[in-house]
Amino acid sequence: MSANERLFRLLLRLVPESFRERHGEEMLETHRLRLRDVGDRTMSRLAFLVRESWGVLWLAVRLRTGGGRAARSARPASVQRMGMLDGMVQDVRFGARTLRRSPGYALLAVIVLALGIGASTAIFSAANAFFFRPLPFADADRLVMLYETNPEYGWTDQTAAPANFLDWREQVSAFDDVAAYSSFIDDASYVLDGEPVLLAASAVTGNFFDVLGVRAAHGRGFRWDETWAPGAGVVVLSHRVWMTHFGGDPGVVGRMYEIGGRPTQVVGVMPDGFSFPSSETELWLPWGWTPANRDEVWFRRAHFVRPIARLASEATPARAAAELDVVVERLQRAYPETNSVMGAGMMPLRDFLIRDVRRPLLILFGAVVLLLLLACANVANLTLVRGAERGREIALRHALGAGRLRVARQLLIENLLLALAGGALGIALGWAGVRALAALTQLGIDGATTIALDGRVILFTLAATLASGILFGLAPVMRATTGRIHGTIIEGGTGASAGRSGLRTVRALVTVEVTLALLLTMAAGLVMRSFLLMRSVDPGFRTEGVLAVQITAPSARYPGRDEVLAFQDRLAAALEARPDIERAGFVARLPLDGPSWSSQFQARGWPPDRIGFEILHRRADAGYFDVLEIPLVRGRMFEPRDRGDAPLVVLINETFAREHFPGEDPIGQRIAFDRAADERSTWYEIIGIVADQHQLSPGVPARAEVFEHRYQDWWRGAWVVMRTRAEPMSVLPTVRAALREIDPLVPIAEAQPLRDVWRASMAREEFILVLLGAFGVVALLLATVGVYAVTAQAARRRTREIGIRMALGARSADVITLMLRHSLVMVGAGLAAGLALSLVANRALGSVLYGIAPNDPVTTVIVVLVLSAVAAVASYVPARTATSVDPVRSLKQE
Repeated sequence: MSANERLFRLLLRLVPESFRERHGEEMLETHRLRLRDVGDRTMSRLAFLVRESWGVLWLAVRLRTGGGRAARSARPASVQRMGMLDGMVQDVRFGARTLRRSPGYALLAVIVLALGIGASTAIFSAANAFFFRPLPFADADRLVMLYETNPEYGWTDQTAAPANFLDWREQVSAFDDVAAYSSFIDDASYVLDGEPVLLAASAVTGNFFDVLGVRAAHGRGFRWDETWAPGAGVVVLSHRVWMTHFGGDPGVVGRMYEIGGRPTQVVGVMPDGFSFPSSETELWLPWGWTPANRDEVWFRRAHFVRPIARLASEATPARAAAELDVVVERLQRAYPETNSVMGAGMMPLRDFLIRDVRRPLLILFGAVVLLLLLACANVANLTLVRGAERGREIALRHALGAGRLRVARQLLIENLLLALAGGALGIALGWAGVRALAALTQLGIDGATTIALDGRVILFTLAATLASGILFGLAPVMRATTGRIHGTIIEGGTGASAGRSGLRTVRALVTVEVTLALLLTMAAGLVMRSFLLMRSVDPGFRTEGVLAVQITAPSARYPGRDEVLAFQDRLAAALEARPDIERAGFVARLPLDGPSWSSQFQARGWPPDRIGFEILHRRADAGYFDVLEIPLVRGRMFEPRDRGDAPLVVLINETFAREHFPGEDPIGQRIAFDRAADERSTWYEIIGIVADQHQLSPGVPARAEVFEHRYQDWWRGAWVVMRTRAEPMSVLPTVRAALREIDPLVPIAEAQPLRDVWRASMAREEFILVLLGAFGVVALLLATVGVYAVTAQAARRRTREIGIRMALGARSADVITLMLRHSLVMVGAGLAAGLALSLVANRALGSVLYGIAPNDPVTTVIVVLVLSAVAAVASYVPARTATSVDPVRSLKQE
């Protein structure tokens, strides 16, 4: 007696004696037969032993807990369970052997599935990061973003005025508390080992970290009273800066450092990974307002803070919104000059943060679902083609007693093996895709979350893998379990009826493939044409051969206007003295890097009800216009005489003149940036009109803009733009050397060629183009494989017919035409269905297209022609191969 049999007898003692006496010998005999089939393989014997032990243990438990009735019914159930488990293991082994005998088919199917699953994994990881992963804040579902609205300006989710934010905080009882942060990232210089370092700082209110529910890893956050202490001199460091510049020393908390040109105490260090409100944020500073600011007009007129509120525990969003509306109406009556039409709104913090990325991600997710369906249809097609060759085998299995469910289970397990292999490779491709999705940080929740493979993404991939296996396996399984057995055996698996039925299913799948391929390639074509049109837009300034460098004059060494302007003038002169720099100029904010700020205005002599709404402001000097070669349309440019003590002058762009002075000459007009200007207002004279420049993106038309002179409206932080005689970035060491000669403690915050700024303004469109373009190419390849496979199968099935036709004198061209006609009919049906669906589906692309309609006829014609040509080639190759075979030889093969 073998050790295995002794163990089985020992396990049987757990079964009640009455049952063992009746069925024990039968179970032992079954065990011996199964053991003999296992053979001598160690791993197989081990798996067999585990399976048999589990079966006996399960049977013992059922018998001892179910009473006499369970004893009578347990044997059939246990035997059935053990038999099913054993059969499934056999199916897995048989499926693996079958796939090993067809390595080409298996490899192609795995690659096709991996492409679909990998793409869906990568895109879902982005959707998971933005839509599903919890925000890094305590009770984030109770955080809401507040914003201002204004129908005159067209504002829907604008930054708020600090005075309005403070009133909301004090008068809306549904808010537990309200904090605010700056909508701009400021610079703070820090000298480390004698070298200047520029850090990105976010200004926040003292309760910012408390409202978010984030505790400092070391030290503390701010206090509310520090919001109102201009000379407080406290700072909270990010974990990254603490590690890189302070060596991760906990002792830095409480120490004094010179940050931003003044003594500053480090009061805390935030946890690793926290950088809200921006991924660029390296430290946080309190606003430092004064109580007197609340009574000043600018404090309610300027809109530059982003308020975040935490709902009280008993409050609902509806109650908070209602209370906010009451406060807004009260402020409109109390401050008509600034708040007469100013509204407010609120939305969940997550919804606000993903408002710009929601539509692009949904578009990409829809596209990747289509790609996954196309991959499943393609693999189903390949499986059906291969199943036609296995018709005789499946028919014999039926004839020898295998039930339809048994055959279906074996085929489904074989398909699941393919799906699992494709899913494993898909996860690897998805991991690589996730790493490539770093460009999405320009689109979504900046600084709040990251894109990565986590448990939710892995579960999605597993579900997509299993669903794919079942989906592409349904058609082959149904075909194999509903066909005629007798005719298939007689005709060797290639009977006429079987052939016609199989080809109908395959052709239907190819039609679906062509439909899905057209939808994806149409989307890719529309985005590509839109992007090319956007790239051809003239930005209104020179982008090649221009280097932009950002610097800030620290207040500790340059306390006032004269000192800052003198520093900037010395730097411009030093740069222009270098042989590789032609010209230098200053601008507060680069074009295509967003507008600086906006206001209303009135011209002298206008009636009180005539107001110019929403004009953009940009501070610059004459060098800026020279470097970027922005032409002067009319009037004059800034000149040396336009100093701080001279009459205030401005330049306007063409859109400003066209919108606000239609039929008038704006040159010489005097304007003030007030809604109701009077003699107390600051008045500027318009001295010239310059050509338009795009401020946000090539896809966004230029808006009305006014340019103040650097000498008359000075600022500390500035961009130095330089027209270079060499590659822009190669001039950067020259800029550093010139800056060190003037002030070695002033750091360069950022340096980039202007062409990179131009390209970054189209980052979202370029990202969508790359992904949709890749999806479109893959869809085109998969459709090609499908058309080729069905044409090749048809050619094999009609080998005898083709041989007879050729023997009777038919020309190759006639036979090829006949076969192409059948292939192109199904392709034409797919194109027609795809065109009909694209009329609806392409509307989702409207928000990301520029210059063309979602159903652009040029793109439609091009895509249809490309798909038709590819399908024609895919059909022609197997048809041509079939006619090249000798007729006598083909008839002998039959």
